[in-house]
Amino acid sequence: MRAPFRRVAVVATAVIALVAPVLPTAASAAPSIPNPEQYFGFRIGSDGKLATFDTMDSYYQLIADRSNRVNYEEVGRTTQDNPYVMMTISSKKNLDNLDRLVEINSKLADPRGLSPTEAEALAREGKPFYYVQAGIHSTEVGNPQAMLEIAHRLATENSPYINNILNNAVILMVPSQNPDGTTMVNDYFNATAGTNYARTYPDLYQKYTGHDDNRDWFMFTQDESKLMVSIQNKYHPQAFQDAHQAGSGAPRMFTPPYLSPYDPNIDPITVQQTNDMGMAMQRGMTSAGMKGVGWARSYDYWTPSRQYQVYHGAARLLTEAASVRDLAYPQVGDGPLGSQESDINFIEPYDSNTWTLRQIVDYTSQAFYSGVDELANDGYNWLKDFYKVGVKNTTRPNEFAYVIPAGQRDPQAVRDTLDIMRTGAVEVRQATADFTAGDKSYPKGSYVIYLAQPYSGFAKTLLEVQHYPQLLQYPGGPPQRPYDVTAQTLPMLLGFQADLVTNQFSVTTKLLDKITPPPVTMPAEPADGGAYVLGPESYGVYRIVTKLQAQGIPTFRAATQFTDGGKTYPAGTFVIPPTAPARQVLQNQSKATGIPVFAISDVPAIDGVQLKPGTRIGLMKPPNNIPSGWLMWMFDQYKVKYQTVEAKDYKNLSGTFDAIVMPEGVSRTKIVNGLDAARYPKDWSWAYGVGEEGWNQLRDFVTNGGTLVSFGTGTSTAQQLLDLPLESVLPSSSSVFYSPGSLLSQEIDTNDPAAWGMTANNPVWFEGDRAYRITDPAKYPFHVVGKYPDSGNQLQSGWLIGGEYLNGTVNTVSWQVGKGSVVTFGNQAAFRTWNRGEQKMVFNALFDGPSQKLTPEQFAALAD
Repeated sequence: MRAPFRRVAVVATAVIALVAPVLPTAASAAPSIPNPEQYFGFRIGSDGKLATFDTMDSYYQLIADRSNRVNYEEVGRTTQDNPYVMMTISSKKNLDNLDRLVEINSKLADPRGLSPTEAEALAREGKPFYYVQAGIHSTEVGNPQAMLEIAHRLATENSPYINNILNNAVILMVPSQNPDGTTMVNDYFNATAGTNYARTYPDLYQKYTGHDDNRDWFMFTQDESKLMVSIQNKYHPQAFQDAHQAGSGAPRMFTPPYLSPYDPNIDPITVQQTNDMGMAMQRGMTSAGMKGVGWARSYDYWTPSRQYQVYHGAARLLTEAASVRDLAYPQVGDGPLGSQESDINFIEPYDSNTWTLRQIVDYTSQAFYSGVDELANDGYNWLKDFYKVGVKNTTRPNEFAYVIPAGQRDPQAVRDTLDIMRTGAVEVRQATADFTAGDKSYPKGSYVIYLAQPYSGFAKTLLEVQHYPQLLQYPGGPPQRPYDVTAQTLPMLLGFQADLVTNQFSVTTKLLDKITPPPVTMPAEPADGGAYVLGPESYGVYRIVTKLQAQGIPTFRAATQFTDGGKTYPAGTFVIPPTAPARQVLQNQSKATGIPVFAISDVPAIDGVQLKPGTRIGLMKPPNNIPSGWLMWMFDQYKVKYQTVEAKDYKNLSGTFDAIVMPEGVSRTKIVNGLDAARYPKDWSWAYGVGEEGWNQLRDFVTNGGTLVSFGTGTSTAQQLLDLPLESVLPSSSSVFYSPGSLLSQEIDTNDPAAWGMTANNPVWFEGDRAYRITDPAKYPFHVVGKYPDSGNQLQSGWLIGGEYLNGTVNTVSWQVGKGSVVTFGNQAAFRTWNRGEQKMVFNALFDGPSQKLTPEQFAALAD
């Protein structure tokens, strides 16, 4: 059927409007608003020119002040206290009616109690919402710059094309998802102009996460993640464009459809909507003469860590423009850039040898206009399908509920999980009486997450085991690499129990509007010879330990299991002499965490340790090292006494630190060479190389009595430093062995101080890591703390090829090197703060190494 003339005219206008200048005369709705070139003094996208965050923010406020199409809102504050800004853009009529339009979206998102007839009427009355964000990865500078021109055009242009978008859709624009990073990167770029210094900001562009800031969309650790989620949960948009940049050799612009697989917890309607809008973007760019665009490359639709929206009814439209040189200078090649082989998902190869920042702005803008135009012209169907997704989620026939039993060994793990669920708009209920479900009895206080609710897919993908499909590049060939990781099973990552119950059951519950720790009762003050004790099971116990240390309260640990008053306490139990300050800290922290405090009548005569008062932790943090950034976040949450190891510290490491942690990504080269002083100003002297002298000083720190804890590739560096007798034994070919972010089986010796409080079979995180064998058992005293089982299924959740190569290999080892203590983890024992149950071992090792070892007589006398 031939398209109506009006539709053809609108599409034609879209193409002409992008490739030709927009004339302000007659077509302008707000002529008093200067265009970006007038405001900033240069055309957006000019070579070597970047607008800074503060000036961009001022410009958006000006637009909102002078246009009745734009509302400006400071949604909150960022990690480093910059404004987190959103603009709501639509016609004046829609903005005046915004509360009603949001109410319609809310009802369609949660259709319980809504009849099909009512839903039909709401879909016809409502307007679809298009949520676009830019700049989460702050060195991908073109996307935030593009938002300036888009916002101005939407606020001022009076063409039929723009009016159609504004009349039939509501746009939620977050012009910088990471204002801290936009500030750091753009300011540094401008400050180094005309110098011989490198132009790209060299460190993490988000205080803790750097590039991983969009891998936080189910743990919600960062302020920016929570603010993004708050927008999604309030407005319930139907489409979400996440504007990024890829490497300079990538297609000039990627959009969906994605590669396989997609998470089965994403509704098929949402997957098809994503495909549909992605192809509309492709069609729009091709129609505008933009070559080198492609789809179904590199990116899949699997992990929730970077696609929160899809479990809440919105299609996620990842757009990835190719990058240029030094952020804002043309990329020039010897011939046409990028692949020159045409394919069904890459129709027209790019035919120029030059690619500019201005083109990033243009391609990003066209992808946006094509996407929002698709939504505006088919709003009724998008809203109707949005409702259908909600209906399917609220009427799941084959799965009834997840039950999280009360009274688990780690109340912090349960609380963290429930906080995640509530932040993710999942309804959590608590049983007010004992009940039976699935032939199992549960106590009062257990938590119930019914799966017939709007966002049950989000709960399910986090609580269930992942079974990633066996995808190979070709039959018998290497694996098709997932874009990120393949597992996110919270019960395994954090260490708690969650039971899927498929059949209906009856229980009286209350809906929780906030999550609070389980109630605890402080025991009476122990008698003479007694003490307070804390179990080592919860990773949250270190919140209490660091508070005790900050107050100067002596803290001890039992090195073996003991019994008092009929209760058995495991090795690693914390023992605290009963003083008034100790009681106050324990009472306050126990109430805050839900971790119980007990009292024993007599401190046993067993081996033990006393934690070194005010244990000083050094964190090795090369510039832009993401794993160390995540550790910084965890240390800050737990109030650990730490500081990063700077170049100046190497002359006196033992006088500055008791223990040093060497995370994934710390290499000999980064320690010895560091940043080049000729390429980076003196502000970065903390990260300059320390040379061979510094490398030797680090070795001396350990052999003279310091503690070193390493994980991931940091263990390879520790091996080089100390000549540890470790040999990596896994095949190098990914066709033979492959584990791209999975949870694997482990056997843990819970009697070792590094493993106190662990369960003997706690799964471990493995993402392209190493497994070892000991080559010279006589070289250093050592003890294997964690190993892979000798046989059986090594995979717990995710994807694993060649698991048999792990059989019997070593993961975690504690060593005595000279006078020092070393603990090495072959895997990433602290990955994005996800595997917190396992990460407790890192804390154990850091605090145990510097501790004083006590004889049974000394330990028994601690309460005297």
